[in-house]
Amino acid sequence: MVLENLILLSVLQGATEFLPVSSSAHLAIVNFFSQNINQSISVDLSLHVGSLLAMILYFYRNRITIPMQSYEESKDFLNRTTVLYLIILSAIPTLIIAYLLLNSGVINSIRDNINIIVWFNLIFAILLLISDLIGKKKVNIFKQKHIYPLALVQAIALVPGVSRSGICLTMSRFLGYGRTQSSIIAAIMSFPLLLVSLIYIIFTLFKEQQIDLTITILIAIGLSFLTSYITLKIIIEYIEKIKIYPFVIYRVCLSLTILYFIS
Repeated sequence: MVLENLILLSVLQGATEFLPVSSSAHLAIVNFFSQNINQSISVDLSLHVGSLLAMILYFYRNRITIPMQSYEESKDFLNRTTVLYLIILSAIPTLIIAYLLLNSGVINSIRDNINIIVWFNLIFAILLLISDLIGKKKVNIFKQKHIYPLALVQAIALVPGVSRSGICLTMSRFLGYGRTQSSIIAAIMSFPLLLVSLIYIIFTLFKEQQIDLTITILIAIGLSFLTSYITLKIIIEYIEKIKIYPFVIYRVCLSLTILYFIS
């Protein structure tokens, strides 16, 4: 892959993975308008590995030291046992459905249809706005029964344009969690899915043993890591100040612009 294209995809992945703007939709749009970008599955997965490493480092470094009252309150509503349940149980429906969709080829068909991706991006952006307007912070301690609806909606995010982070934020707001709490929930739920990507990459490296592929992966991981860490910090520490509206406006404008050009 051309270095310029790899930098573009890596930064794009890192900048959109934890923000409610659909990283898969952005990557699909870039591929649609730049036909010369040959994004392999290994490169695509390596971009997610960078996001995984950024998430691990962020929560490790900031589990105690972030001097923000809203963050401290949100952090206390999840204990270790609940976090473990959330990580494991929330991933099961997504992994099962992903396996079925990949074997049937449905996902590939959707990824090749830019109209479906853009419309999903628009519809779920509006749904995110509605959840933020209606949802009120009324839950101070995370309830384990909420894992099941969160797990189901995360599986929907397999469709490009939905936004995994966005749909988890949407459901969390409907369930009564604050913006900061919802952002933490969405980030935690991404852990097992990104971990699966890491396992797949390691398996691919040992199987193919291609030096060029290894260098490409390292570059993609590094750039994705840096941008992912920055956006994760933004979405958790500053979401109460910037609110949901900028992301919704951006997604709506992006969708309408793309629909105009492809119509």
